[in-house]
Amino acid sequence: MVHVSDIKAYVEEKLAEGQKPQLYAKTARIKARPGVVGEEIVTKMADGHEETRNTVKAEGDMVATNPAGEEYIIDAKTFAKKYEIDPANPKQYRPKGGAQEFLFLKEDVQFKAPWGEDMDIKAGGVLNISGRESGDIYGIQRKEFNETYAMCDKQGTPIKMAFKQNQR
Repeated sequence: MVHVSDIKAYVEEKLAEGQKPQLYAKTARIKARPGVVGEEIVTKMADGHEETRNTVKAEGDMVATNPAGEEYIIDAKTFAKKYEIDPANPKQYRPKGGAQEFLFLKEDVQFKAPWGEDMDIKAGGVLNISGRESGDIYGIQRKEFNETYAMCDKQGTPIKMAFKQNQR
């Protein structure tokens, strides 16, 4: 595991080495509820890997749950910007964030997430670097990323990938 003391500098180094950000948009619907100030949420993956911890800091912060069950906290302002009630299912929220930039990790990385807690992302996972100018960089494990995001164009429209199968 590489312990990164400055995630912004780490990302800049990877970009300088020629790694290209990839565009993806969140496509999965989530469930969400208002958090209780002081409530701690442990973001745990289906395989038991503990990715990070966070504490609800203010009224209006939301506890989000992805389809596979992992929970995380989104502050009220970011939640309003990135999600809206899904008219087809008012018990869920659909993403409205559009295209985001990601770097795929070739090594296990630990760093301080924007909320001040350690974040452990395994090799193959991704860093969301869309907010890198402000230091808003966070990670997502590969399996959960694949279940909730789709490759997209600059407008955030998912790209349908077509593969030809070789027939013998």
